[in-house]
Amino acid sequence: MTILAAVIVVVTLVVMTTGRQPAVLALICALVVAGIAGIATPAELFAGLSNGGVITIAAMLVIAKGVLYTGVISRVTHRLLSGVQNTGQVLRRLIPPVGVVSALINTTPIVAMLIPATRELEQQSGVPARGVLLPIAHATTLAGSATLIGTSSNLLIAGLATASGVGITMFSFVPIAVPVALIGWLVLVITAPLMLRGRAEPLERELVWRAEIPVAGGANAVGRTAAALGVRATPEFELVEIQRWGDCLEPDSVIQTDDVLVYRATESGVRMLWASPRFGHAAQALYLVSIATDESASVRDLEEEEDVQVVAAQSTKLLRDTPALPGEMCLVTTSSVDALTDHPLVGLWQTVAGKAPQTAKTWVALAILVGVVTSAAFDVAPIELIAVTGATLMVLTKVLTPRSAARALNWNILAIIAGSIGLGVIVVNSGLGEHISSVILKLSAGSTALVILVIAVITTVLTNVVTNAAAAAILTPVALTVAESTGLNPILLLTLIGTCISFTFLNPFSHQSNLMVMKPGGYSVATFVRFGIPLTAASVAAAFGVAWLISL
Repeated sequence: MTILAAVIVVVTLVVMTTGRQPAVLALICALVVAGIAGIATPAELFAGLSNGGVITIAAMLVIAKGVLYTGVISRVTHRLLSGVQNTGQVLRRLIPPVGVVSALINTTPIVAMLIPATRELEQQSGVPARGVLLPIAHATTLAGSATLIGTSSNLLIAGLATASGVGITMFSFVPIAVPVALIGWLVLVITAPLMLRGRAEPLERELVWRAEIPVAGGANAVGRTAAALGVRATPEFELVEIQRWGDCLEPDSVIQTDDVLVYRATESGVRMLWASPRFGHAAQALYLVSIATDESASVRDLEEEEDVQVVAAQSTKLLRDTPALPGEMCLVTTSSVDALTDHPLVGLWQTVAGKAPQTAKTWVALAILVGVVTSAAFDVAPIELIAVTGATLMVLTKVLTPRSAARALNWNILAIIAGSIGLGVIVVNSGLGEHISSVILKLSAGSTALVILVIAVITTVLTNVVTNAAAAAILTPVALTVAESTGLNPILLLTLIGTCISFTFLNPFSHQSNLMVMKPGGYSVATFVRFGIPLTAASVAAAFGVAWLISL
C-alpha cells in the first residue's frame, strides 16, 4: 500500500510540475485511484471540500476583492511613489506598506493592482517597471506568510494541524516569518537595482481619443489639481482643459464637483482614466462600441438611451460635435448591456474595462477587514466563521454586489487546495508520511539543528516544484510525526514550513504572482533563477537561524 501511495503521489507531483495537464485533473485522478485502491475512504479523500481552511480562503478572497474594489491601494500607492527617482527609492517606500497589507489579504490581487501603477511610474518618472515588479511580487509572498490569513498555505496547515489536536492562532507564524521577511526585503532592496536593470523601449503613441471625464460629488479629485493627483499627463493621456459650466479652464486649475476633464488619450489611456479612483465614477464597466448606422447624429446621441454615457471617441472635436459615422468607435459606460444590445446606433460592442473603483465604500471595507483581523487575533470565534461573516458583510453593506462576490471566488485555486488535502490524506493513511519522517530523522542524525535545516531545505525545494497547497498538505503530517519523535514543538516546525513555503523565487510557475509579473516585467525563466538564488539562500539561512534559536 505504501509503494502504491508513493507512486500516486510522485506521478501527481510530476504531472503538476510539468504542467502538461491541469493540476486539478491530476489531483482528482490521484484521489480516485487512491479511493479505488482502498488507501482511504471517499469521505477522507474529499474532506477538503468542507475543510475550514478552504472555507476561510474562499471568504478571504471576497474580503480582498471588497477592499481592492474601493481603489484604496492605487490611491495609497500614488502617494507613496510621489517624487521617486530610482528603483531603490520605490522599493524602500513600497515594500513595507505592501508587506503589511499582504499579511492581511491575498497577495495576488495586490500584485494585479500594482502592475498598472508601476507602468504609469515608468512613464512619468523613468523608473523601470522591470526593476520593481519582481521584487514586489517576492516581497508580498514573504510577508503573506506572517499571519494565518495572509496566505492559503498557512490556512491549510492550520486546518490539517487542528485535526491532529495542534492549534495555530492568527499570529503563530510571526516569530519566524517576520524576521525572515525583513531580511528578504533587505536583500531585495540591495539586489534589485543591480540585477534588474534596463527598461522596455518606449513606443510612439498617438493620442487620437478625446475623453470627457466628469467629476462626481465627493470624488477624491475635488479640491486638488490634476498634477497633484497624477492624472495630468503621461504618454497615454494628456489633460487639455477643464470645463466648468460652459467655461474652459487651464489644466492646472483646482478641480471642483461637476467639472468635466477633457483629455487627449490612447485607448489604453482612456481605460487607465476610467480605472482611476479619483473621479467618483459609477460602478459600471466600460464598453467599446461601434456605430452601426448613419442617422446624421453625434456620438452624444448614444445617450438618448438614458442608461448610456459616452466617455470617449476618436475625435479632436467636442463629443457633442463628433458625428456618429458608421464604423466610428466610442467608449461608453452603462449599467446594463441590454441598453447597448437594443440601441439603434450600436452595431457591435465589447467590454474593455471592469467596474470603476468605488471610493465611497473605502472606510466600510477597511472596517470589515480590521474587524476580521481583530476577531481572529482574539480568537472570538472559529476563523472560518469570522471570515465568512466578513465576506457576508461586504455584500450586506453593498461594497460588493452578490454577483461580484461570487466572481471573487477562484474555483480553480479552491479545487487545487481541496484536492491537495486529499493528497495529504494519502500520505498519512498509507504510512508514506512516516517513511518520509524517518528519512528526515536519519539525515539529521538526532540533531535538532539538522532537523530544522532539512525541513527548511525540503520545503523550499518542494514549493518551487509543486503548488504551495500540495507542499503544505504533504509536509504538515510529516512535521507532526517528526515533532512527536523528537519532542520538538510541533507549532515551531509547522510555522517553519509555512514560512519556507513562501520561498517561491526560483520558478516562475510556482506562484501565481510570479506569472502575473513575468510578461509586464519582461522576465525570463533565467531571470527568475538568477535573481532568486541570493534571495532563496538568504531566506533559508534566516529561517533556519531563527527557528534554531527559538528551539533552544
